[in-house]
Amino acid sequence: MSLSEVMRSWLLAPILDSIHQLSRTVSMNQAELLESLNTLNAAVAKVGTETEALIAEVAALKDAVAAAGQTTPEVDAALAAVAARVAGIDALVPDAEPAP
Repeated sequence: MSLSEVMRSWLLAPILDSIHQLSRTVSMNQAELLESLNTLNAAVAKVGTETEALIAEVAALKDAVAAAGQTTPEVDAALAAVAARVAGIDALVPDAEPAP
């Protein structure tokens, strides 16, 4: 090996090591990011499912109150407040995209 090859190897080795280390770090960070995104996606899906269940329960409650007959204005107001709050929560949660 010539002197210039030794010098080039000596100079390039630390740079190549740094590049490999950075490459591993980027790959690891990508893996961590992917894991975080998957966890977040699962949490958002859970919120959507729970919101759908809440909407169904409020609809069932409204039907039960309507079937019971006459209710007081206070019950009507309380039911309307619950329905409005659920509608507000539903507006915050994006609707599921239809499957292609």
